[in-house]
Amino acid sequence: MIDNIIKNTIREFCLEFIRSPYLCYTEHGLHALFYCKLYSNIPEDKRYIQWECKKVCIIQKEYPTADKLDKPKRQNWDISIIQCPPKAVPGKTPSYDYLFLNSVIEFGMNEGKEHLREDIRRLSHEKSYVKNKYAIHLYRISDLESRRDCSQRSKKILTTNDVLNIVKNTDVNVYFGLTDFTNNHESGLWKINNKGITNIRLDE
Repeated sequence: MIDNIIKNTIREFCLEFIRSPYLCYTEHGLHALFYCKLYSNIPEDKRYIQWECKKVCIIQKEYPTADKLDKPKRQNWDISIIQCPPKAVPGKTPSYDYLFLNSVIEFGMNEGKEHLREDIRRLSHEKSYVKNKYAIHLYRISDLESRRDCSQRSKKILTTNDVLNIVKNTDVNVYFGLTDFTNNHESGLWKINNKGITNIRLDE
C-alpha cells in the first residue's frame, strides 16, 4: 500500500508542478510541499512506527545515508520513507541513524547533468540500503519571470534521451518534468527508467 501511495504522490506532485510551477520559490520549497502532500496521503495509522520504544515518523527530511557511498563522509537524502516494520543495518550504531529505507526521493530543479548523475549514482549504490529509488528532475524555463528560473539558452537543460542515457543500467525511476514559458522546449512530464521513456499525460 505504501509503495503505491508514494508512486501516486510523486506523479501528482510532478503534474501539479507542470501546471503551476511557481508554487515554490526554491527546490527546498518543493521538498517541504512534497513532504506535506505525502504525509497527508498516508493513512493516520501508518504514519508512525515504534523504534526501540520511541515514536518515529516514517517520512524523514535529510535522513543520513547508511554509508559514505564513495564520498569522504555520509550524506543526506532529500526525502526518505523508513521501511515498515523497521530494521537497522547490522553492525551500525546508533541504530536510529541506520534504518533501512523503503523509498528515497531526490530532487533537482533547474539542475544540470552532473546533479542528476550524482543523485542516480548514490541511489543505485550497493550500500544505499534503499528499496525504491526515485529522482524528480524539474525545469522551470522563462524569460526571467524569476531569477530562480532557467534561461531557454541554458546548457543545463536536459532532454528525455539525456536522462535515459544516465539512468540506463540502474534501478532508479526518474520523473522528468519541464515547463517552458518561452515555448522553445516541449513542456511535459515523463517517467524514465531502464525500461525506457513513458510520457505522462498532463490531463490525468
